[in-house]
Amino acid sequence: MEKLFADGKAPPGTICPKQLELKGIFDLNVDDTIWEDIGLEDGSPAAPPPWLANESVHAGIKALLERDRCIEEEVRLRHECCSMRIWLSEEWRIVNLALGT
Repeated sequence: MEKLFADGKAPPGTICPKQLELKGIFDLNVDDTIWEDIGLEDGSPAAPPPWLANESVHAGIKALLERDRCIEEEVRLRHECCSMRIWLSEEWRIVNLALGT
């Protein structure tokens, strides 16, 4: 791509993306350059999308993801609580049976 830009063969108004580092490509962070889609529009330069350029949107996305993980954890904890109640009920029944009450 860089050669196309250097030779002037790239469409007008496009931006050459930064070269990706292959080391750690599968350990991507939410802020890595692979997610940047600047210059991929149909030739008309536009402002970068809010998820890329707006810190408030960044914070909102991270908060939403954290909320989703919390909801998932709550479901797991409710299931675990139910399992513990069933287990304790069975243990209580066995103890009472052994004591003859």
